[in-house]
Order: sequence, then structure tokens, then C-alpha cells
Amino acid sequence: MPRQILSKELIIKTSIKLIENKKENNFATIAREFGTQSQALYNYFPNQLALNYAIVAWLINLMTDQLRRNLFGKAGMTAIIDFAMEFRQIALNHFHLTQFVLKMPRTNMFPETTAAFNELKSIFNQMIATEFTDPKKQLLASRCIRDLAIGDIVNVGTGWFADKSLPADKSFRKLLEQSLCVIAN
Repeated sequence: MPRQILSKELIIKTSIKLIENKKENNFATIAREFGTQSQALYNYFPNQLALNYAIVAWLINLMTDQLRRNLFGKAGMTAIIDFAMEFRQIALNHFHLTQFVLKMPRTNMFPETTAAFNELKSIFNQMIATEFTDPKKQLLASRCIRDLAIGDIVNVGTGWFADKSLPADKSFRKLLEQSLCVIAN
């Protein structure tokens, strides 16, 4: 393979491709994809950990952009449910990448990743605030949605919800609606 001009973006996208194809994501494997030596990647990322968190930021930014685009102008309970459903679908569409992100501990060591999470959290909290005005209910709704969404993503993505008599997306929506109604009342 002829050598390519490297960039942070190309390295991140190649890493993502490796992750989504269940291949080893390390500097040596990435460098082989480019036909170069792993040392060339150090010009862009000081270490594998920095690259991993750049991948996390990439996925969170992708989610944020798609959620912002698809939910623009919506508010209230319907918007909150739509947000959770959309978040769930994006995560399932990139399930191996989502698993990768879920394994990464939260840290503030990487400003780009922190900024990406803060932006997603801000949109999420604004959406919740359109329905819940009490700060304790907002927090409870936020945690409920995250718990249900992450649990559903993991269960669906790993094949645990095999019974087709009740589709997983329908049960997720129903559980979410019921849980949020309980919080609201």
C-alpha cells in the first residue's frame, strides 16, 4: 500500500474502522493500514490513550450533531422520548464503537472529550428541562433515561433481547414513558 499523508482525522477514522470491524486498535495496526511505522502516529497523538479519547470525542460529537439536527425545535415529553430513542439507535448503529466508549473511564484529562460530553449533556439537560422544572426530578429523569438507554443498548447489541414477540425498541419506549410519567407525578 502506498504511503498516505497522515492527519488526526484519518488516524481516528482508521481506528474507528478497526474497532467497528472488531480488529485490534493500536498504533502498530493503524500504522500498517497506512503503510507506515507506528512512530509516525506519535506526531499526532502522544500515546494510545490520547487516541482512544479522541475516538470517544468523535462518537459523542457525531451523536450530538445528529441529535441536534433531528430534534431541533422539539420540547416536552415527546422530545425527551425522541432524544432517548435517537441516542439508542445511533449507539446501536455503531455498537462496537459504543462498547469501546463505554469501557473508557470518564476523565477530564482530554479537553476535547470533556467538551464533547459537556455539549451532549447540555442538550440533554435542556431537553429534560422543557418537561421537568424541579432540579431533583431533572436529575432523576436524566439518570433514569441514561440507565434505561445504556442497559437497552447493551442488551440489544449483545443479543440478549431475542424474543421478537415484543420488539426491543417498543419495550424501551414503553419503559421510558412509564418511568418518566412516574417521575413527573
